[in-house]
Amino acid sequence: MTPAHKTCLVLPLALLLAACSLAPRYERPEQDIPAQWRKVDMGAGPLETGWWTRFDDPVLAALVEESLRNNQDLAQSLAKIGSAAAQAGVATSSLFPNVTGTGQAGSEGASAKAPNAPDYNSPPTGISRSTTNYQIGLSTAWELDLWGKYRNAYTALTDVLMNTIVGHEALRLSVAGQTAQGYFAVLALDMQLDTAKRTLKTREDAFSIYTSRYRQGDITELDWLRAKAEVETARAQLHMTTVAVDQAEAALTVIVGRSPREIMERSLERGRPLHRLPSPPVLPEGLPSTLLERRPDIRAAEYMLMAYNANIGMARAQFFPSISLTGALGTLSAAADNLFTPAAGLWNYGVTGTLPVLDFGRNWYNLKDAEALKRAAVAVYRKAVQSAFQDMRTSLTAQREADAIVRSMASQVDSLRRSVEIARLQYDNGYSDYLTVLDAERQLFSAELQLANALRDRLNAIVRVCMALGGGWQDTHAAGGLIVPAGARETAGKTEERP
Repeated sequence: MTPAHKTCLVLPLALLLAACSLAPRYERPEQDIPAQWRKVDMGAGPLETGWWTRFDDPVLAALVEESLRNNQDLAQSLAKIGSAAAQAGVATSSLFPNVTGTGQAGSEGASAKAPNAPDYNSPPTGISRSTTNYQIGLSTAWELDLWGKYRNAYTALTDVLMNTIVGHEALRLSVAGQTAQGYFAVLALDMQLDTAKRTLKTREDAFSIYTSRYRQGDITELDWLRAKAEVETARAQLHMTTVAVDQAEAALTVIVGRSPREIMERSLERGRPLHRLPSPPVLPEGLPSTLLERRPDIRAAEYMLMAYNANIGMARAQFFPSISLTGALGTLSAAADNLFTPAAGLWNYGVTGTLPVLDFGRNWYNLKDAEALKRAAVAVYRKAVQSAFQDMRTSLTAQREADAIVRSMASQVDSLRRSVEIARLQYDNGYSDYLTVLDAERQLFSAELQLANALRDRLNAIVRVCMALGGGWQDTHAAGGLIVPAGARETAGKTEERP
């Protein structure tokens, strides 16, 4: 049997062995997950990706879309996807033979004083001390993937690629959520700024009256000084809120991805006022747990776990022999014009093998490292699932209670506003002291500021639910009405209340 025939028999056998893989069989880690909180048919379709449209604010929708286009964290994430895809391509190339073209031209001069060197100067030898060679050729080397080392490397890097892609989805969700929450923060501060302006105007008007009464001797200097102090308190709150508005606007423009010039010169658009934004319907009390499996952070963690599982196969393959097929085909000649003649041809082929004999535990420690990294990835995956259920629990509770909080605080503001009117009336008629008026005004001012925060928190609770679900949920019922506090009715034009 000729060597060529032997090679033809060995090659199919090697390819058959190449189907072997030493990576452990992947199984998703088991966890005690509730099948469902209650039977609710959410459908098999994808989650609602445009969840921010639920708030029916074109400005908010435009800001979210702008952030998804221009946010620099997302741009960095996209670049990482390109890098991960390139690394997966590198792993793919390792599955195929490596073919290299070579070309060489060179001269060499021999030493006449070397041991056993011929006498180049004595005739009739005619031997020249210099030689010139020209050579071109193709060489190839292919390490047979008998134990799945390169296929597991490819699997690991493609899983890393998927982890990067899904991680980008998670970042998009996060950026959209940050944009919505930043926008709500600006609107809440706008509402607080309006409250501070209105309160300052009211106190300045009252102080003007108290000043006239003080000059006439109708009130004491103590009451006049207290009234003056309350004016300055409202003025300080106005300045502090102005600073907070500017900070919130600047932070939001960075999330949206605007240029430095736009950050400095362009004002942030406003849509509907905070109390006019609809509160979307409360999420059903029970949801299938499979919804949480759609969260991009959970899927990204599982892809990373699968990548570390494949790394164990790579580490195990290092214990076994490595066999490579090599070959070369080319020409060699002392003259360039003879380089492509049949007589100048040369070739070779062969099989090489290596076997680790003594590495002082290097491969063993590499395997233990791969196994430890997989255990760490399992912990990360379990923690991602646990965090998902934590987010779901807390966001559902916050959403359920946020509306009740707003109702209570709106009622509190209405009551305190009436108490201020009564306190002023009693003071003007001599039935109470000025401390009663100050106390009522302070409580009202604080309650109005807190109401703005409560309205913001109610909207943020919806955002957190959407993010906890990985995007949102489908529902068939329209949003309820709005809670409009009495203080806002003066500028809203009309009142919308829930039944």
